Amino acid sequence: MKFHIISLGCTKNTADSEKIAGILAQSGFTWTDTPQESDLLLINTCGFINDAKEQSLGVIMESVSLKNNLPAGRTLKVAVFGCLVKRYYSEIKSQIPEIDYLFDFFNEKNIRELTSLNKQTGASCVNPGRFFTPAHIGILKIAEGGDNRCSYCAIPNIRGPFVSLDEESILENAQKLAESGAKELSVVAQDITRYGTDKGKECTLPSLVKKLSKIKGIDWIRLHYMHPRGLTVKLIDELYSIDKVLPYFDIPLQHVSPRLIEAMNRHTTLAHMIEILTHIRSAYPHGAIRTTFIVGFPSETPSDFNKLISFIEDYPLDRVGAFMYSAEEGTPAYDFARKVSHKVKQSRLDRLMTAQQLIIEEQNKRLVGQVVDVIVDSVEDGNAKCRTKFDAYEVDNSTTIHNCASLKPGQFVKAKITKADAYDFTAELIR
Repeated sequence: MKFHIISLGCTKNTADSEKIAGILAQSGFTWTDTPQESDLLLINTCGFINDAKEQSLGVIMESVSLKNNLPAGRTLKVAVFGCLVKRYYSEIKSQIPEIDYLFDFFNEKNIRELTSLNKQTGASCVNPGRFFTPAHIGILKIAEGGDNRCSYCAIPNIRGPFVSLDEESILENAQKLAESGAKELSVVAQDITRYGTDKGKECTLPSLVKKLSKIKGIDWIRLHYMHPRGLTVKLIDELYSIDKVLPYFDIPLQHVSPRLIEAMNRHTTLAHMIEILTHIRSAYPHGAIRTTFIVGFPSETPSDFNKLISFIEDYPLDRVGAFMYSAEEGTPAYDFARKVSHKVKQSRLDRLMTAQQLIIEEQNKRLVGQVVDVIVDSVEDGNAKCRTKFDAYEVDNSTTIHNCASLKPGQFVKAKITKADAYDFTAELIR
């Protein structure tokens, strides 16, 4: 029986999809690269913000249309799960009856229900799978849910409270990823700084990362999503002194106006965020700082927004993602007064990203002429698409090396940066 999974949303979802794909493959299902060829089509939905919800619904309707228009003799089962289902189970069930299987999140019962379609048994819930990223990249989720309760965020309502995954299970997963070819681990959770805080003093993030660094075959460890609330100078130095941990600091700031930081319930202060950034720039001058910002939060004034522009000029950041505020029912901010119009939000987003583009282009040009380590992600038409230590897969900049057909995905090479713009590098291979 052939299956395909469409995985939407964040890397935490990708990690879930990898695990489910691995379980199905272990149960005798055969992966197919296209939904059109599948007998079982699974959709892992995202329900975080409005754009994500619309995308998920669009994919569901396309899948239902595919099911309803199959050639004679063909059948297709459609399974939908994930964050959107958790938020809107009843509405989806009543309005889209063509869905065969509707789950919020997978558990043993749901897994048995699907694996029984292929009349196979023996699935294991700890199987990383290798379906959504190149074999040399492993996404390693270390926790579920979230406790920070930012006023705009629906994740705690969807995913529940923060729960650290069992260390033994994480290490087993990481070992399997390494054995299946992973050379770079992306460690993810809603906030990795909280790992172990629900487990006791013996279970900490630095302790876990040290154990990950000892796994044979893993060369790069990339840490994602470090909320400023739990990030201290001490924790930074503990983590980034560990062998194999890349100088890549993924710290979602979201805003810098003190009034909005409080309204967003971010549990931090501007002074603390500046302390963190200043320390990183001083102690890790060759590191890269990635962050995200939200524009158009309720009551955001021109003065608040201008503080954001001034901040990125005063504290240049290397990688920035920005989003317009999305009002999500069930969150405190949904009922906040003084909404910002879509037109103003779009204008502010454009202004912020234009300003950041100039900054990041200047930051990137500092690498021109330097020799850096890169990992090869793919090779096509004799050209290699690579990444530096400062760039996460499918999120940040790519580095292109021309005329190097002999390179292989997952290979580490040295390259001299010859050209840089805001989002890409060109390099020549150092032989």
